[in-house]
Order: sequence, then C-alpha cells, then structure tokens
Amino acid sequence: MKRSFVLILLMFLFVNVHSQTSQSNFLRNQVLKQLNLKLSNIHEEFYREKKLPNKPSQTLVVIPKYRTNETDNEGHFFLELDAYIVIADSSTGKILYKFVEENAWSSDAMVLTEISIDTGLYQLNEKDRAFGIRVSYRGSSNPNPYSYTDLSLFIIQNNVMKRILTNYQITRSSGEWDTRCAGESEDIFGTIDMDKNKTNGFKDLMIKNEITQTKTFNTNDGCDEKVTTKKATKYLKYNGKEYL
Repeated sequence: MKRSFVLILLMFLFVNVHSQTSQSNFLRNQVLKQLNLKLSNIHEEFYREKKLPNKPSQTLVVIPKYRTNETDNEGHFFLELDAYIVIADSSTGKILYKFVEENAWSSDAMVLTEISIDTGLYQLNEKDRAFGIRVSYRGSSNPNPYSYTDLSLFIIQNNVMKRILTNYQITRSSGEWDTRCAGESEDIFGTIDMDKNKTNGFKDLMIKNEITQTKTFNTNDGCDEKVTTKKATKYLKYNGKEYL
C-alpha cells in the first residue's frame, strides 16, 4: 500500500513538473516568435520568466539576445547582450508591453554571473507598482576580488513600459589581500523600503545599507580577523522621469 502511494506521488510530481516545463517552453517560444528571434539568438542560461504576483495573468520575461558571442584562444568568453524586457499574457504568450535596450549587458573581465527578476513590493503609490531586474557581475582577480549587483526598476505607465531606476548598485563586495591571509574587504548589502514622502507622485526610495568591513591579519596562531559593521541610509527621489 505504501509503495503504491509513493509511486502515485512520484507520477503526480513528474506530470506536474512536465506540465510546468511545457507551459514555460510554450510561453518562451511564443514570445520569441513575436520578436522574430530564434532560440539560437539568445543566451539561454540567463533567460528568465516569472508571473507577476499582483497580476498572475501576466508573466514577466527577460531575454538576453546576443550581439557578440566570442571565445578567445585561451577559452575566455566575451559576451555583449541586448536586453528584451517583456510582459506577456500568461496563457497565450501575447506580448503586452516591452522594453528593449541594445548592448545592455556584457561579460568580459567583469563576468556576468546572474540575471534575476525581482517582484518585491515596490508600491510607488496607490496604483503603480514597480518590478525589478537584478544583474550580477564578478571580477576575475584573485588578489583584488570584486563583485556587485545592479538593480533596475520598471513600471507600466500609459500602456508603455518605462525604466525608472537604472543600474543602481544595490550590493557590492570588494577587497585586497595577499591570497594567503592578510588583507581588507568591504561588503555592502542594500535593501529598499518605500518612504512615506512622495516626490512627483511616487514614494521616495529609502535605501538601507549594511556595511561590513573585514580586516584579516597574521598572528602567531595563524590567521585572524577583525569585523566591523555599520548602517547607512540613502534616499532616491523621482524627478518625473527616473529615480536619482
């Protein structure tokens, strides 16, 4: 009896996953068709889609289209990608809104490591809610590690998708060390809250940063560290076109 139940559960999970994959592929293919793009034209690793939590009948789709896709003799990749940000009907795949930026992202010495959709509660006023795209990069230097994540925010206004925050560096990690022990680093992690105050009809963005500074040093017992943490707050205001 227990074995039969497990088999039925596994079959249900398989069918459910297969159904979700098929629906995802259908939506992707429908969107690409309308954009006159082939699957080979896009960097599939960073293709993203997610239903909007406040409007599940609409799906946000992020398509990185190749402009340049090269590999040198040492196996290093060089990418230049156009950004296609699309909102499509979740059932039919029909494109409802789109935003296109040529040469939006690249991967070279600073390696593109992640693109993600951020559907946090960016409620700018009673009717306008923004959504975000996060793009992460990592440097290739071991003695001088460096990485960061940029956040861009978008809204639908007058039936047009508009970007209202452009590549704001929401997290950053940097440092310098001797590759064995001694060195210094700084990590900045930011979160966004909606402030009560409004500027030009949109709530101000309250950026809360937690800043962690670490110093490592050699001791008689090996390698030790000293960590200090502080907080800082910054406000971004909407000027009628974008947040600055």
